[in-house]
Amino acid sequence: MRARAAAARAARAPRPARGSPPRVLVVAGLDPSGGGGLLADVEAIRAVGAEGWAVATALTAQGPGGARGFEPASPGILLAQIDALVLGAERPRAVKTGMLAGATLARTLAIRLGERPLEKVPLVVDPVLAASSGASLFDAEGQQPGEALAPLLARARLVTPNLPELAALTGLDVSTDDAAVRAARALPARAVLVKGGHRAGAPLDLLVTRGGVTRIAGRRRGGTARGTGCRLASTIAALLARGASLEEAVRAGKRAVERYLDRAAR
Repeated sequence: MRARAAAARAARAPRPARGSPPRVLVVAGLDPSGGGGLLADVEAIRAVGAEGWAVATALTAQGPGGARGFEPASPGILLAQIDALVLGAERPRAVKTGMLAGATLARTLAIRLGERPLEKVPLVVDPVLAASSGASLFDAEGQQPGEALAPLLARARLVTPNLPELAALTGLDVSTDDAAVRAARALPARAVLVKGGHRAGAPLDLLVTRGGVTRIAGRRRGGTARGTGCRLASTIAALLARGASLEEAVRAGKRAVERYLDRAAR
């Protein structure tokens, strides 16, 4: 029964034109350096055989020295960008969000993603709250970040917070793996990938789903690189668009980011 239901859903899902790679709709900020944001997203998506449609939530001033500021898009132009892409003949097979700039755009996007033709498309949310340099990239407009993002998180197939983001979203302790799992379960998403790179020692990511917890170990790399969170979430979304299971997409996404870090270290 379950297999027949899954087959029926797959038959109803919008498909790319024959011979063309699946599309991923990416909604994020534009980092002109390419270290993160839309340029990094599209690069990561193409690397695994999909194509990205890029929708800008904000223009940012960023470079090797860090972020200097940003200017958000208006809700109207955000929706116009999305509709110009998705109301054509082809539909995206996944959606990934990154920097959303503020609570108003997050609410606007959550509403649009709940409408046709996007309401059944798997959504990966990278809850970008700050740049690597520490500069804020999200205006919660007087709310707590978790409250401001709640409608979008509830729509998500997967949310990919690092430990500081998870703490900010939930207001809970994340100092141990067990505490991080409890915090992840407090989010309204169906699955949460807790990225453990901010903790000392070998990084351990936790894929927290309704069915359990999968621990995905990694190896600490030398050097640093910007945009790893963007690239991870985008790669996962692209692999979901290509038909991978959630765990397959997460594991392959982590391997892709590790290769990126190895290249950066060289």
